[in-house]
Amino acid sequence: MKKIAIIGAGTAGCVSALKFLDSKSWVNAQQLPDKTQYEIDWYYDPNIKPQPVGEGTTITLCSLLHSKLGFTWDDLAKIDGTAKNGIMYHNWGNKDYHHQFELSSSAIHFNASKLQQYTKDRLKPIVNIVEANVTNDHVDADLVVDCSGRPKTITDDFHVPEYIPVNAAHVTQCYWDMPRFFHTKTVARPYGWVFMVPLVNRCSVGYLYNHNINSLEEVKEDVQEIFQQWWLSPSTDTNSFHYNNYYRKTPVDGRVVYNGNSCFFLEPMEATSIDSTIEILDRAIITPQTANEDINRWFRECEYIIMMHYAVGSKWKNSFWEFAQERGRKCMENADPHIKNIVEKCSQDYWDGVYCPLPKFLHEVEKTEIGPWQIANLKQNLEGLDLNE
Repeated sequence: MKKIAIIGAGTAGCVSALKFLDSKSWVNAQQLPDKTQYEIDWYYDPNIKPQPVGEGTTITLCSLLHSKLGFTWDDLAKIDGTAKNGIMYHNWGNKDYHHQFELSSSAIHFNASKLQQYTKDRLKPIVNIVEANVTNDHVDADLVVDCSGRPKTITDDFHVPEYIPVNAAHVTQCYWDMPRFFHTKTVARPYGWVFMVPLVNRCSVGYLYNHNINSLEEVKEDVQEIFQQWWLSPSTDTNSFHYNNYYRKTPVDGRVVYNGNSCFFLEPMEATSIDSTIEILDRAIITPQTANEDINRWFRECEYIIMMHYAVGSKWKNSFWEFAQERGRKCMENADPHIKNIVEKCSQDYWDGVYCPLPKFLHEVEKTEIGPWQIANLKQNLEGLDLNE
């Protein structure tokens, strides 16, 4: 493959463009790669506004930005970014807990629109950026990465996860002078759960719920307690929408690789979207013969980790949480055997403290991670949710 076409300039399109640049050691953070491994055409329609979603990451995006663009802490302000030391869970199961990243590693929160513009600006000298509305059938390339956004309808070409219990969101931007915490908050509430993503000048507060069980009016009333508890000032900058959870059965289809929302959408717990975007590209290039099987397994693993949290329930007992907890337990019971094997071994190993070195059972399992979660991250969730027994 010598010529790459990327369609779409959202976050998935940016990640895809970065993945195909040559890696190199960065001495000067302002340096740009003098060549790429491929000839890259990057198409986007300026009349289509990219979705500002996925504003929290794991450590993967930081590594990608640094290795490809020499991105440093000094650059973080350019995308309204803050450091992310983990995910704080409130009201899940029997206790609050902090899923922490290692002290030597950090993820970030970022303004998706600013990251997209920053990436385009940095890549203009070396990538052919074309303002045009195109489809994957009408571009000349050896490989097409289709990041064109959500499908208009969810057809038989997609899997619809059967367990995830939320399908609607109400998002409010709360502006502040400076961030008040440096982790993503994941707060269980009566009708679902709330994410809180702290940026430099605002906190993005999103209430995820099931519109078949609860109404938007109930959600709008309940989220007021979040604003009061964390001393936030809600603005009129809000967005309410329904959505589908889905992932494509054949993300790698001949010369076309579907990525981003063109390929998948899973609810945002544990920030799986950017890791999934990178995994799709890796499987398409590294293991093309088994790429679709590998990617579909990846999304089943992501769903499992998400549903672990619902399996323990919350402090509320009502229609939503009865439904969500039942879905969570069924997901764990019906999981792929390799997932059960890893979790069972992991739950039996002694856990003491925040960081866990690789446990003794590694030689007993074929895989040592579930989706983007390494063993130490998985163990923190098992311990925090009291799922070991």
